[in-house]
Amino acid sequence: MHKLAFLLIFICTSVFADPIYYEKKYPKGEGPFPTVLLLHTSGGFRANEIKNWASFFLKEGYAIYAPNFFERHGITSKKRKLTFTKFRKPIEKDLTEIIEVMKKDPKVDPKNLFSVGFSNGGFWATFMAGTKQVNASSSHYGVWQFGPSATAHLKGYPVKYIKKDTRPLLILHPKKDKVQKYKWVKSYITKVSKRSSKVEVHYYKKGGHAWHNRKYKKGVGYNKEIYEDAMARTIAFFNKYKK
Repeated sequence: MHKLAFLLIFICTSVFADPIYYEKKYPKGEGPFPTVLLLHTSGGFRANEIKNWASFFLKEGYAIYAPNFFERHGITSKKRKLTFTKFRKPIEKDLTEIIEVMKKDPKVDPKNLFSVGFSNGGFWATFMAGTKQVNASSSHYGVWQFGPSATAHLKGYPVKYIKKDTRPLLILHPKKDKVQKYKWVKSYITKVSKRSSKVEVHYYKKGGHAWHNRKYKKGVGYNKEIYEDAMARTIAFFNKYKK
């Protein structure tokens, strides 16, 4: 019995000692490269989305790391709220571990780490900036709350992550977003922008939630012009804070 118990403990410890699943890509050259942590939506880790987002940064000489922060915890799109409640602290730990993996990668410049998040991932991009694990972050149509009837689910996050001395955070949000509605999120975004001068905000009059995705139907939806502008703004923002 004792040997079996020891074996089970050893197996469990070994599993959780490994970082969560992630993929990485590098631009052409030897490096080390400035590197972006790509943080996915509530739709989960989708290879086509990751490839699309990555293409913008790879062209500009950035490497990318893209973690799947849903899989380990059994989170699905339908269970997305658990990301911010039951699994908030475990995911914080998961993403911090990925940052440490990035720093040890010889093709990554550890002095130039950034993060960008989309919807659900925007919540975590805010975490990365607020905890000063990256040079700068960008949140695209990020999660700030779930509406009047569900405010308690987030328990004040991600606003609580942002302090006066946060790392720079760029918030990009569509006024016609039907998921993270402007009327819901404006007060939270205003609060963090007043809390720190390192928070920059830009609202889009057109486009909606998941402006990068032609298939997304719940938001106002796809807008190529805004998508490309948002990525360009993000890259310019990161370039501004390179060391």
